Amino acid sequence: MWFAHAATVVEDTAARLVVFEPAGAIRQWSHFDFESGRIDPPREQRRHSTDALIVMEAGAAHAVSLFWREGGGPFLCWYVDMQAPFRRAGGGVVTWDQALDIVADPQLRWRWKDEDHLARMLSLGWIGADAAYGVRREGERVIEQIERRAGPFGEGWPNWRPPPAWPVPVLPADWATPC
Repeated sequence: MWFAHAATVVEDTAARLVVFEPAGAIRQWSHFDFESGRIDPPREQRRHSTDALIVMEAGAAHAVSLFWREGGGPFLCWYVDMQAPFRRAGGGVVTWDQALDIVADPQLRWRWKDEDHLARMLSLGWIGADAAYGVRREGERVIEQIERRAGPFGEGWPNWRPPPAWPVPVLPADWATPC
């Protein structure tokens, strides 16, 4: 396990899972050094600066995060992580981040992010050429959604706010136990 995040479930249907991770939530986080290929073991870190809502569609090879300034501040951006489709395991979900990202501002003007990280994963042998091509294609499909304002990009999520009484979620003691 390289990352573990505690989150509150906002929506859980057959079509998608939506979770909220507020600033202040403790998570486990590994640093990747893409130059050397080294991955540090996870260390505890507190989410800071932003609150995040993560939309994971069933079977999709990406997750869409929305970021607000922490504590109910203004909506900042959309952030799309290319990743393996999530699967449920134990009391949570498991996926594998595939480095390539898309960032879109509140007006949905988008740009690629971390193309160099995907190329490095390929050169390190962490991903094959066909899989890397598939990651890029998934990003292109998401860009089409962004431009059409389809999926979560047209659903009004930037106006969503959590109920004030929600507690900050915590990771279970067995967060690193394989599921």
